[in-house]
Amino acid sequence: MHKCKVKIENFLYFKNNYIFMKDLPTLQDLFNNAVFKIPDYQRGYSWENQHRLDLLEDLELINNKGHYTGTIVLKERDTVKGLGKIYTRYDIVDGQQRFTTILILLDTIIKELKKLDEEESSAVADGISSIYIKDKGPTGMNIYKLELDKENDKYFQEAIIEGAPGINRTIKSHNNLYNAQKQFETYLLNKSLVEENYLQCLYSLVDKLTQSLIFTLYNVEDDAEVGVIFEVMNDRGKPLSELEKVKNYLIYLSGKISEDSQSSSKMVETINNDWKSILENLAKSDMSRNDDEDRFLRMNYIINFYSDLKAYKQDGKKISKTGQLAHVYKNLKTYFKDLERGREYERCYKEIGDYANSLQTISTRLLDILDPYDKYAFQTIENKKLRADIQSIVSKIGRMDIKSNILVLMVAIYDRFIEEPEKIIKLMDICEKFAFRTYYLIEWRSYSGQNQIYTLACDIYNDRLNYHEIIAVMDELFDYYAADSIVANNFFNRDNYYDWKGLKYFLFEYEVSKCWENLKSDPQLTWSYLKKTDRKDSIEHILPQSLERNGKKVPYWKERFNKKAHEENLHKLGNLTLTTASENSKLSNKGFDEKKPIFKESDWKINQMLAHSIEWNETKILKRGKDLFEFALKRWGY
Repeated sequence: MHKCKVKIENFLYFKNNYIFMKDLPTLQDLFNNAVFKIPDYQRGYSWENQHRLDLLEDLELINNKGHYTGTIVLKERDTVKGLGKIYTRYDIVDGQQRFTTILILLDTIIKELKKLDEEESSAVADGISSIYIKDKGPTGMNIYKLELDKENDKYFQEAIIEGAPGINRTIKSHNNLYNAQKQFETYLLNKSLVEENYLQCLYSLVDKLTQSLIFTLYNVEDDAEVGVIFEVMNDRGKPLSELEKVKNYLIYLSGKISEDSQSSSKMVETINNDWKSILENLAKSDMSRNDDEDRFLRMNYIINFYSDLKAYKQDGKKISKTGQLAHVYKNLKTYFKDLERGREYERCYKEIGDYANSLQTISTRLLDILDPYDKYAFQTIENKKLRADIQSIVSKIGRMDIKSNILVLMVAIYDRFIEEPEKIIKLMDICEKFAFRTYYLIEWRSYSGQNQIYTLACDIYNDRLNYHEIIAVMDELFDYYAADSIVANNFFNRDNYYDWKGLKYFLFEYEVSKCWENLKSDPQLTWSYLKKTDRKDSIEHILPQSLERNGKKVPYWKERFNKKAHEENLHKLGNLTLTTASENSKLSNKGFDEKKPIFKESDWKINQMLAHSIEWNETKILKRGKDLFEFALKRWGY
């Protein structure tokens, strides 16, 4: 059969008696006895302010001519019985972002027309709404002219169309829908302030949206063509996250390999429910950007598959195991396609469900780890003391810049030993010590040990090692990357501790130890406070950076430090302590005799202890430095 190429915007695919191009229809033409559904494999609403601003600017430029607004690809789905009519329902295969935006704008205009409280405008609003927004069915239930995907449709109908108060926005696409409505409300408010005849302005906007915007329409009659378009959609337009691509592909694939429509519907429901939970957990973890979602997808892929990966050569270039993590979506597609090609449909179906469930479970574990003191975190740990211990050690690791490899290991440990909290505590404590010794005391590069840690995480998650074997592997990691001799050579011999990236965490842990040793309580000031405070306002040089005040040398320091001694001792660990912005301004470069009363009233316990010192000289700085080194060996000893 002859195949001719058909171009849709910036991509090509074959016409094979499946795709038919019609004349350029308007929105009014499209809604002639039709309702629309965005399939669940599509991404959620992602347009941002600039996209919508471009649409508004296009509307401003429209005169009497039609304005081309893009392509829409539809596939006939089924029929919906209305009141005295039958609607044809179409899946929107492509063009759903613009379509959703236009309907939100129309709905906002309808609400404005009703606010004018004029008989004519209210009747017009009802007429527009019945065509484009919602109509009544035979039972009196609403028939919404556009249904969004399952993750967004309830919010779209209840919060956007019906305006119900108190509907929570739990995922990023909910925020985007909300922002669209607010942007259009602001646009119309500004119009009302400048237009002499606001009612006619609204009518004009309706005409432009429904009669002047024109589309290139393609009707697709075969699921195979839907798949081709779906694949190409992932490579154009606003970039999808890898996580979105995986969801879309799993839903599409489940439809192909399921035994019947019931099995397909069940799997689609499973995937949608899992993804709703995944996106909610990532949103709560402040991981809603595309790169955050991609990091999460890589983490899950590592936990599930890393040990099975093999390095290989491609075009003469070695592709390492970690190098393959840049193409998780591609790797997963290959994995599931191999099952499909081998006609292992039953196994493929099961593994789709297992994989979606794994993503959902790991997103829950990750949320607990990233926000350990949330009221819902670690609730599966019934023993309150054990739960508090886990929260404490996890929060300590969170105070560091958590390296991706350590985070992967923590998630695997938590998931594997969720019913054995004592083992979680022991293994998390090892993780904290290893992370601080390796990446802060010694300052190995962030990717150091990555291959071994990823392999360990995967083996833990997949139950390939018992508890004692896990400890043995972690012992080997310590011996290679974080042995005491390496710590001594790298940490105890540095010249400048002020610029050391681990300084805040180190001094805060020293503060914690002294508070519990002397007060049996946590510090008065929190880590959150310290973390957000600039270094210059949170780290104090006891021997100040300048020995002069008002152009004259401070007598106390002049008597104890010459220029060379000042330079050698200024940034030593023993000369550094925590401070606050207000305390810092008071301390300035005063002599130690004048600083002592300020230290005595400090909110930091370690500063109150400094106030007991009679003298501050080279000997005292050396002595305090040794005390801090001993603390480090004890606190992070292994």
